[in-house]
Amino acid sequence: MAQSKETRADTILNLLLFALEVWALVTRYHNSDLSMFQYYTQCSNLFAAIAGVVCLAANAGKVNAAHAHILKFCACATQLMTFVVVVFVLAPMINSTGKNGFQYLFLTGVMPVTHLLGPLLTIASYLIYEREPQPRFRECVLALIPTLAYALVAYACNYLRIFEGPYPFFQVWDMPFWQTAIWFVVLLAIASALIGLLWLVATRLIPTHSPTRPK
Repeated sequence: MAQSKETRADTILNLLLFALEVWALVTRYHNSDLSMFQYYTQCSNLFAAIAGVVCLAANAGKVNAAHAHILKFCACATQLMTFVVVVFVLAPMINSTGKNGFQYLFLTGVMPVTHLLGPLLTIASYLIYEREPQPRFRECVLALIPTLAYALVAYACNYLRIFEGPYPFFQVWDMPFWQTAIWFVVLLAIASALIGLLWLVATRLIPTHSPTRPK
């Protein structure tokens, strides 16, 4: 059966997303091996690549589209978190050292993909073509789980000295406990707020004739 124009456009976006993410992740792997997954950025971009493949399968009729779109919603949440933390936390931190944080984090190596193009393609494909079925509260909770899991693992690994960082707010031995607790709450609050914003945009754009949800 021939695909609609919308499905073909969504397929192109997901193919582009997958190709860019594979290039970025493979390149990063050659430079730093599996230790690259200490970074939330790499985890969120891998998640986006997987969600893109699942949406491609959904467009081909191989996977339940509603399930695929929920997965993409969760990937959008992690990619949006990556972008916002880079812009409002990491880049200003680098700027405070006298370097240009925005130039470094958006124009160096694979970071134009992992910090900008990956998040933009993930969010654009979801909001334009994949926002049905309308996400509900339980999808919003589900979308928070990847970020929560990453934070708990990163804090535990820093506490056990398995690795350090990779972000300053995970370095538990360099700050008092109350600062660690504040950072944890702030990061989860940011993630929750971004998921809420994504939900608001998706539900305002969603048509009223939403398809049946998966059980």
